[in-house]
Amino acid sequence: MLLIILNFNLYAQNGTKAFVGGEKLKYQIYYGFINGGEAVLQVNEKIFNNKPAYHLYLNGRTVGIANTLYNVNDTYESYTDPATHWPYFSIRNIHEGRYRHYSTQTWDHWSRPDSSIVISSKTGKVVVVKGCQDILSSVYYLRNKMLTMPPLKPDQTITVETYFTDEKYPLTVRFKGYETIKTKFGMVKCMKFMPVVITGRVFKTKDDLTIWLTNDSNFIPIRIKFEIFVGSVYCDLIEYKNLANEFTALENK
Repeated sequence: MLLIILNFNLYAQNGTKAFVGGEKLKYQIYYGFINGGEAVLQVNEKIFNNKPAYHLYLNGRTVGIANTLYNVNDTYESYTDPATHWPYFSIRNIHEGRYRHYSTQTWDHWSRPDSSIVISSKTGKVVVVKGCQDILSSVYYLRNKMLTMPPLKPDQTITVETYFTDEKYPLTVRFKGYETIKTKFGMVKCMKFMPVVITGRVFKTKDDLTIWLTNDSNFIPIRIKFEIFVGSVYCDLIEYKNLANEFTALENK
């Protein structure tokens, strides 16, 4: 808890944020050489239960031939406290072929001094770690957290406690070093991470997901690579709007 307080004191002192309301990131999804889908990550400023909130929104869907074969249209939403980035309310709406799942989670981080409570529409009330995140809010929480972290060392891990698929899940991300990658915008300096994923329905091993974040104060996910049962899937940033900071990771042409 003390670490969280210190982190947000630093945010107030330097005024730097990794993202702001209005940020929108659009991605193209490729299955090999096939344009198989698109995804949008968006942040909007809202009022939730009479309190200021960030509305985090993620939608990923298949298009074209991939949509005929797999028919995926998944949406995740999270309403978070702009000060702590802890979630108030989460929505998971999954449409994958014939599979359907819709659930909500209501979060209470404030009534207990040493823990938080999440109320799932599927499983009821669960006591979780103080400041626990949903899977979408954890991405934005990490982006801001990295602003005040010391330089990472290769294979160093960062863990964020999450409640995902109605289970307590420690999201562990391993830093794999720095890499400059070619994108539609030009060469971009990145930090490379490998989250430890849940194996089974989608992933075969815990190393089947790689994420490249821009090596600047935005920490934008600019490329995501999945190794899944059907092969390699790439998710590349193709459009961005309203970044919080200058895109300094983009090398001058």
